[in-house]
Amino acid sequence: MKEQAIIVGAGTYGEVYAEYLKVNYEVVGFVDDNLSLIGQFINGIEVLGNLDWLIDSVDRTIKIFIPIGNTRVKKKMLERVRQSGFSTPNFIHPSVNIDPSATVGNNAIYILQGSIIMPLATIENDVMISSSTTISHHTIVEEGVFISFGVKVGASLRVKTCAYIGIGAIVMTGVKEVGVDSLIGAGAVIIKDVPDYAVVVGNPGKIIKYKE
Repeated sequence: MKEQAIIVGAGTYGEVYAEYLKVNYEVVGFVDDNLSLIGQFINGIEVLGNLDWLIDSVDRTIKIFIPIGNTRVKKKMLERVRQSGFSTPNFIHPSVNIDPSATVGNNAIYILQGSIIMPLATIENDVMISSSTTISHHTIVEEGVFISFGVKVGASLRVKTCAYIGIGAIVMTGVKEVGVDSLIGAGAVIIKDVPDYAVVVGNPGKIIKYKE
């Protein structure tokens, strides 16, 4: 008998994860803070309520997955549901290649198909890594980071808490850190350190602004 799961976030990424998760879980519903969605069915799965409803009404044996792209919002939601007694397990696609010497946390790490975690890399909790991404050796990906499709992250660097790296970006070996809550645009090539809260685009990457 499959364990039951609820997905927080009824957007397109939630739909994708519903397809992956239903292999191993009975996905009993979505939760979303867009109240207009409550009661609707998305690919046959009902939107049951909002996050407050989840906290107040749902049995703590049901596993919770929160695959949303806004790194700060996702991290706050994960912290809230865990503080309320829910389990937030990992989802790592069976095709992901994780070297045995790599260190991977055990809370809300989501890694999609074809990605590679090289020797002696570290993936902390609450990290999302999309398909066909490579994390090179000795690199540390801190809590709450989102790494999109086809990203290449070089060796011996640190991607700091809640950073977001867009589709197809490359962070070169020699970079020491990608800053807290920074944003790297799609296709950017990063050849030097990214400060905290910086938004970086282009090849080579240039800072265009800082988040407020």
